[in-house]
Amino acid sequence: MAASILNITDVLDAPKLRPFQKLVIALCTAIVFVEGMNAQAAGYIGPELREAWKLSPSELALFFSSALFGLMLGGIFVAPLADRIGRRPVLLGCVALFGISSIASAASSGIITLDILRFVTGLGIGGAMPNAIAMTAEYSPQRRRSAMVAVMMTGFILGSIFAGLVAAPLVPIWGWQSLFVIGGVLPLLFLPVLFSSLPESIRFLSLRQGASPAVAKLILRIDPSAHVDANTRIVTEEHSARGLSVLALFSDGRARATVLLWTIFFMSLLDLYLFASWLTTHVREAGLPVATAILVTTMFQVGGMFGAVFGWVLDRVGPARTIFTAYAIAALAIAFISLAQANLVMLTIAVFAAGFGIIGGQNGANAVAAMSYPTQIRSTGVGWAIGFGRVGSIIGPGLAGILVQMGMTTGNIFYLAVIPALVASLAGAALGGVRRSAASKERVA
Repeated sequence: MAASILNITDVLDAPKLRPFQKLVIALCTAIVFVEGMNAQAAGYIGPELREAWKLSPSELALFFSSALFGLMLGGIFVAPLADRIGRRPVLLGCVALFGISSIASAASSGIITLDILRFVTGLGIGGAMPNAIAMTAEYSPQRRRSAMVAVMMTGFILGSIFAGLVAAPLVPIWGWQSLFVIGGVLPLLFLPVLFSSLPESIRFLSLRQGASPAVAKLILRIDPSAHVDANTRIVTEEHSARGLSVLALFSDGRARATVLLWTIFFMSLLDLYLFASWLTTHVREAGLPVATAILVTTMFQVGGMFGAVFGWVLDRVGPARTIFTAYAIAALAIAFISLAQANLVMLTIAVFAAGFGIIGGQNGANAVAAMSYPTQIRSTGVGWAIGFGRVGSIIGPGLAGILVQMGMTTGNIFYLAVIPALVASLAGAALGGVRRSAASKERVA
């Protein structure tokens, strides 16, 4: 009897998202939601912690950067493990890690212990995020992949917003520890749901195991009407990567895309974490109470949530125009933040617009990274792009701390933040000639 051929790409590319695909994307959204809470917590509690422990600007900057070092190393060393052992075990392990370390952070009695625990929290977040992006991309229809990644990443933004909304009433009453307790309890409560419901990536399994029972089971969960039996030959359509190391990111014509993506991620995350770490402090220097400062900072994340529209735009007009436009808007908005410091309404609008451009552009860059690499090196590609970007996320808050200690106002620091946004915009424009290697067709058994 002749073997039938079933193409996984055809199963995933149905006209409408099937319920199982929606479930996977929803679970990844929930993962980045609890990540967003933990990643942004430092910025919301920074002023309160500074007053409670009488921290110097350099000590505060190190506190802001400790989790970012973990995020960087998590993206570079933890996330790529998923290209060897699978997305699911890495995601489960990382969620457990940052949940436990967040609760432990609330019990810290000194800044050194807290910095170490924030570093460990960052390792978990840094390892999980690239794999949530990869998992979403690998269960999404190709024509809607950017939009689905952007929609999924709104979970990170909502988590950041939720942290701000929780911090505003709780931190003044219960102290900075309250935000870490909530940030640890929620992911640990969610972990059993992930363990029972989160599947392995079907693309990863099919490339590793071919027509195995596990792959056949996933196909039937996606499309119960599919015909899969012992004679079915399961294939996928994409380029096979040569090797699993970081060097593979620069082979087969991927070098230009990799360099441009690393540039965008570096500049984007420099600005994003500069805002996350210092915007609340900047607004407080304008004379506003801490609760108001936290809520104004939260508008940065609200703007980013609306910036998810750039994922929809990217699927229609391509990466170059989308990324260029997002960061051009961000550059203009950042310039107005210092100008509007004395006007609460204008300041809030400028912060919203900056979040719309920076976070919206970052979500678009996440999608481009997921599309630029084949399955065998997708977690490595996304992880290293985010990891390299984390270098910028460390430099941004750290350099700001040094400049503040030297006497520069936070207003002037935000003027300087226009430069990275402009560089990211220009690098985005240069993406026009980059081919989408992951979208290139090559049938692999």
